[in-house]
Amino acid sequence: MIIQLDWFGCEPRTQWETKIHQTLEQFASLKTISRAVVRVEQQSEKTPRYHLSMMLSIPGPDVLARTAGHTFDEALLKLHASVRKTLATRLLNARRLTGALRGVKPAHRG
Repeated sequence: MIIQLDWFGCEPRTQWETKIHQTLEQFASLKTISRAVVRVEQQSEKTPRYHLSMMLSIPGPDVLARTAGHTFDEALLKLHASVRKTLATRLLNARRLTGALRGVKPAHRG
């Protein structure tokens, strides 16, 4: 997986990078990720202060999520929940599409 971290308005922090990498590893265990782009913005005069966006290149449509929070941890937690919900919804829809339609008899019954 190729990871690109973009920092705007703040300096990269080892602690934040570690948390982002851990989050991406969790997503990689659910779905194969070829590329991940994470953008971290810190705005000093606006509320909420931290804005995070993530784009994951995966088989099928890419996943794009954006969140904001008063702290970095809050914004990352919201981002994690948003991406997890998107992946879970896509998995559920894929299972739904591969199942048999209601009212269709199995072939062995005739």
